[in-house]
Amino acid sequence: MGLLGKKWNTYHTKGIRKKYVFRYMDEAKVTSFLELKALYMPAMYRFDDKLEGISTYDITEVRTGYDICFVDNEKEINPKMLADWRDLKTKSKKKLSDIGHKLKLTQSAHYVSCWFNSDRESDGMWRFYARENGFAVKIDRKVFQRTIKDSVESNINNKEQRVVVGRIKYQDYPRVIENEQDNTVLYLAFRKDESFAHENEYRVVVIDTTNTEDKQGNLLYKLENFDDLPISIIIHPAMNEGLFRKYKKQFESFGNNITVRKSELEPFYQFYDRLKD
Repeated sequence: MGLLGKKWNTYHTKGIRKKYVFRYMDEAKVTSFLELKALYMPAMYRFDDKLEGISTYDITEVRTGYDICFVDNEKEINPKMLADWRDLKTKSKKKLSDIGHKLKLTQSAHYVSCWFNSDRESDGMWRFYARENGFAVKIDRKVFQRTIKDSVESNINNKEQRVVVGRIKYQDYPRVIENEQDNTVLYLAFRKDESFAHENEYRVVVIDTTNTEDKQGNLLYKLENFDDLPISIIIHPAMNEGLFRKYKKQFESFGNNITVRKSELEPFYQFYDRLKD
């Protein structure tokens, strides 16, 4: 395996049928992306999903221990079994603490840029991630992936670092233990509970297993030949004509590869308002 092969891999990409990746964000984040020509990648411990990066075995351990420690009501326990239950609760809390420590180390070693993989915009993603003053960055997935690969050498500094891109595997966490072999993932950053499946997530992940206690909470992944990467910036479907013209001028000034477009969902938001113009 060549040097690049040790620094780069794809995961769970062969079945991808959707052509584009989208990232929904506010004006400040779009501007930062265009100015820095880089992906902002926070460490996984900063995500809302606190079980990011969990192992197959620990999923079941957490579910069982969590119920004992934080869900079960002591008043409902058979008095004859109360002493045993309290002992089990103490042991379960210790086990959860150990898993939490291990999980935090895993999350600290993974930096992630999350994208929505689809052929079309998503109203749900607009509402959850961009609100009425937001934008969606849209890029051809294969071109984007090639750009990530071409940028590996300028971003990865040592043998303890690697870049992996691919789709999330969504799994039914309460049942993973029933078929542990099939539910095992090669890279821990590419597993989430199926309750998150609406995100259709495609990820860029930098794995850094350097043994340091003071790892930073985020990093920037510089994109080589950024000015050759065709990027569409879609304005929120509720934005009016004046804001469209403003942001078209503002964002397209960053380069000829930038195109600002109206949302395909605009009629759903503005049909009657447009009739008044």
